[in-house]
Amino acid sequence: MNIFFIPKKYPTWIILTFSCLSVCSAQSLKKKSIEYKIQAAERIDKYVEEHFSNKKLPIPAQVSDEKILRRSYLSLAGRIPTAEEVQRYLSNRHPHKRDILAQQLLGSDGYKSHMTNYFFDIFRAKDNFSNRSAAAPYQAWLRQAIEENKPWDKLTNELVTAKGSLWKNGAVGYYIRDKGMELDNLSNTMRIFTGTHMECAQCHDHPHADIDQMDFYRLAAFSSGFKQKSAKHFQEIYTKLNQNNEERSAYGLFLRYLRDNLLYSSRTGSGVGRIKLPADYQYKDGDPGELVGARTPFEKKVRVSDRKDADDGIERFAEWMVEDNKRFTSVIANRMWKRIMGTALYTPVDEYVEAKKTTHPKLLEFLTNLMIDVDYDLKEFQHILLLTKTYSHETSDKAIRAKFYNQHGRQLRRLTAEQIWDSIVTLKAGNPDKLIKRTYNTNQIIFEGKGLPEQTADMITLGESVFNSQSTKELNTYLRSLHAQLQPGELPDSTKKAAAKGLARASEIQSPAPLGHLLNEFGQSDRDVIENSTDEANVNQILSILNGHIEKLIVSDTNTHVYKGIDSSRSIEENVTHLFLAILTRQPSELEVKVFKQEVEQSGETGYRNILAALLSSREFLFIQ
Repeated sequence: MNIFFIPKKYPTWIILTFSCLSVCSAQSLKKKSIEYKIQAAERIDKYVEEHFSNKKLPIPAQVSDEKILRRSYLSLAGRIPTAEEVQRYLSNRHPHKRDILAQQLLGSDGYKSHMTNYFFDIFRAKDNFSNRSAAAPYQAWLRQAIEENKPWDKLTNELVTAKGSLWKNGAVGYYIRDKGMELDNLSNTMRIFTGTHMECAQCHDHPHADIDQMDFYRLAAFSSGFKQKSAKHFQEIYTKLNQNNEERSAYGLFLRYLRDNLLYSSRTGSGVGRIKLPADYQYKDGDPGELVGARTPFEKKVRVSDRKDADDGIERFAEWMVEDNKRFTSVIANRMWKRIMGTALYTPVDEYVEAKKTTHPKLLEFLTNLMIDVDYDLKEFQHILLLTKTYSHETSDKAIRAKFYNQHGRQLRRLTAEQIWDSIVTLKAGNPDKLIKRTYNTNQIIFEGKGLPEQTADMITLGESVFNSQSTKELNTYLRSLHAQLQPGELPDSTKKAAAKGLARASEIQSPAPLGHLLNEFGQSDRDVIENSTDEANVNQILSILNGHIEKLIVSDTNTHVYKGIDSSRSIEENVTHLFLAILTRQPSELEVKVFKQEVEQSGETGYRNILAALLSSREFLFIQ
């Protein structure tokens, strides 16, 4: 076997194909070593260049150090570099400074912040679930997964098989996010992880794909039968309050808070593997209301009996999806390619296309197997892509008019809302990762601005009392006692609120940002739909640049980090250069220096404000070159 080890779980044709594509012995290279990564990057470049040759396209030129620096910061840290960071990089003469930069950024807090935005978009992580129960444990779980660099296959398995209490296992939030809409959750799962759109098949046979309604329900059967935890004595207390019309009393509202955050936010069971067809089912392969067993519609065939319940339905489903499904690997490889290169090998990224039907079949097969070989380590996979010459290709301004882009030059793309905001924050504060961060004390009881010290009780111990109580009377006495002990004061979520309202990175602000915030105006996802962000222009964005957020935060504030770099003891030329390095990550041309020098000479200090306004409203600032 050459260059990479392919697990036995993959079909023989994949193993044989990849063997032919490889160039050196896997035994001679350690996984994740720099030698390994360089050779993998060279192989990627070879496939790209072969495609250019076949299409009679010239190989795009390599961009300058300045553009590589800016691309790398935006791709990995989600922001532009500061003027000081630009100067350090450009003055560095190390032959491998580009690789050193990539490693530094991949290990930075900025990378974690930028990946948090990415994960929150995919998994629709909002601050509150639909019934306003706390989503903090779910958000904290996703953040921790990024902190640990949890492999994608492991992360997927833990989310899909999650059960128990949200407070003990934040991954349960993946299901609580769609509580009461289990079929919609399945559609989202198949779309995120396998690039298969099954929404249509939820109601009828898919009109444009080889997936029918029976396929959908047989897949849904794997996770059928899950319930929320029962708490008999708590329910009796809550029911009696409602009967006495006390549900709106202070104590009644406290019990409702506990119901939403304990009972509602729990999941028990393992998936029975059987489900009833809908009452309006109209096809010949089943009857309305008929119980059908779980079965997979493609890839490896996995099935559960139609006649008796299983006790491991969700585990079988997760194993099939993660270990026996090439769609799973292809989709995440394509997602990471788009994240680094700017344009996916097939679009949308959540609509799987077989490699042989794309414009880069060999490349996509290689990337799919590379993802396996790095053990689904997204950080390592991205690092390899950063080492390619393809990543350094000059920008192309040709619009994409087809499902598949030939990768001939990087596509010109506007920064995401998060990249724009974090870049503005960088200009204002310097290193944005030193600013306030949200805290997730996910276990403390906090109700209507009041809280309990954790030594008194927390959500985990309270949950144990509620679910394991032996007496309605004793539980009621205990809960009333806790309610009476709630005290206002400085609570752990005060940091969370400060970050939500103050100056902080996009990942530390309310999710999603409130209406009127720059993030909202520049197209941040509402996190109701998977990856629902947009880079479409609108009038509010123009006003925000000319006379709104950017004017207020940067142009009019002489105390910002970028202004402090303007030194009256230096020449105007040096100060103009500082602004170009800070905002556009490059040296100004002679003409630009001449024009902007005249502006400062004519307008004095106001001239620097005008330069800032001009550079911040330029396409060069708002787009990744």
